[in-house]
Amino acid sequence: MPEGGFFFQPLLDLLFPSVCVVCGKPAAGSLCLCDSCLAGVRYPGFPLCVRCGTPFKTGNGGDHLCGSCLRNPPPFTCARAVALYESPVDTLLHRLKFSADRTVLSTLAALAAPVDLSAFSSCDLIIPVPLHRRRLQKRGLNQSLVLAQTLFPDTVKAIRSDILVRTRSTPPQTSLGRRERKENLKGAFALTSDACIDGLSICLVDDILTTGTTVTECADTLMRAGAGEIRILAMARVSGKNAL
Repeated sequence: MPEGGFFFQPLLDLLFPSVCVVCGKPAAGSLCLCDSCLAGVRYPGFPLCVRCGTPFKTGNGGDHLCGSCLRNPPPFTCARAVALYESPVDTLLHRLKFSADRTVLSTLAALAAPVDLSAFSSCDLIIPVPLHRRRLQKRGLNQSLVLAQTLFPDTVKAIRSDILVRTRSTPPQTSLGRRERKENLKGAFALTSDACIDGLSICLVDDILTTGTTVTECADTLMRAGAGEIRILAMARVSGKNAL
């Protein structure tokens, strides 16, 4: 921006006020959502599964293990999401993921501000779920990496995108069922040859938790390579029957 740009910014904001990316109404302050859409953001409720983080349908009782985690314990200690994947959060993530729209990041950071992320920021390493190089070239960014940088601005040195790699391109998970998703991702991730994660606690960051197939495969790869513990953090979680 030219040196005098900051002087003219208030005038530009007055002449061209920012609008909500969901409904087109005037946005709230520097955010890209209006007050009404901001009020529509929902966060995962309680009680929930202490392992996979899935909220239970009934509000009775405390947090406990769900049936799925009891039958087949996942290779991670816990999985949590900042918000639910519904309007307006789905719109923000769609713009980031498919349009490389970084202007939504400050709003996503604001939505995450009330959430305690200390259990994840305290990990030894923060690793974003990787994209295959061809998909990365097509999209222009790895949404999981920029979300990790947005959610953990004070621990940027711990964020490592050079440890876990996607070894082959796979069809988008959105078009597949739960069983097909597992087959689709088998052997799709690996560690770089010089990576050493023995005994380390790792926060694995993804954009959206749906069935959890992707993060489970990533976590399994990391645990086989010697990681001490894996914690999963996503920006949003799909609610309902398709959730993890």
